[in-house]
Amino acid sequence: MATQLEILAEKLRKEVISKNSYNSSNGYSSVNKNALSDGDERGKGDVNGQVGSSIDIQNRIDNLGRNRYNNGNEYSSVNKDALSDGDERGKGDVNGQVGSLTDIKTRTDVVARNKFNESKGYPDF
Repeated sequence: MATQLEILAEKLRKEVISKNSYNSSNGYSSVNKNALSDGDERGKGDVNGQVGSSIDIQNRIDNLGRNRYNNGNEYSSVNKDALSDGDERGKGDVNGQVGSLTDIKTRTDVVARNKFNESKGYPDF
């Protein structure tokens, strides 16, 4: 005789299985409509280079549209926006200055307020 826990587990298993739209006659595969990324929310496969659900694809298009870097303007050590030359974009090293303009100003301010330096070190307790 089945215990109440076994009965509850079997009931829960049947409930979960009933929610699954895939079964032996409708398997999840590369030919299943819901496995393909064709503009709906279910598909995550590849159709015409579009991988992901419709929301994934729209987010990617939006993110790429805001990204200023591409094949003609790559982010590299020679790109002006990669160098720390006094603007907010650059984080690279120019004349020992690493970081954006805000980073450099903050570092200068913090170092100026620090009472310990090469001639006055931290106390040796």
